[in-house]
Amino acid sequence: MDIGIKRQISVAIENQPGRLGQIGRLLAEKGIHISAFSVIDNVEQAMVRLVTDDSTAARIALQFAGLPVVEVDVLVIEMTDDIGSLALIGETLAAADINIEYAYSSTATIGNRGRLIVKTANPRAAQSVLVALSGNQ
Repeated sequence: MDIGIKRQISVAIENQPGRLGQIGRLLAEKGIHISAFSVIDNVEQAMVRLVTDDSTAARIALQFAGLPVVEVDVLVIEMTDDIGSLALIGETLAAADINIEYAYSSTATIGNRGRLIVKTANPRAAQSVLVALSGNQ
C-alpha cells in the first residue's frame, strides 16, 4: 500500500447537461490529467471533487473560467483490489479515532482501464447512445 497526500480541488457547478464535460475539456486543453474524481449531486448544484497531476494549474484554469474553487489536502492510498481492504483501512483509522468524512475511488493509471459509473434519468437511452457511439468508432 502506497499512501500520500495530494491537493484536491472542489468545484460547485450547475446540475445541467454538459457541465462536467466542460470541466474535463478545460483541464484537458491545459494538459492536466485527472487521476481521481467524484461528483455529488444536489437539486440545483453538483460538487465535483478532483485530484489532478497539477492542482495549481487546475485551480488557476478553473478560476479563470469563472468557477468557484476550494482546495484541501486529501489522503491518497494506492492499493490492490482485495477483499477486506476497505475494512482494514476503516477499522485502522477508527481505532486511531480518525473519522472518514467522505471517500471515492479513482480512475486507472494512464493507459490502463478504469471504471466510470454514470447515473442518468434514463439509463436505457444513455446505453443506446453509447452503444451507437462505440459502433461508429
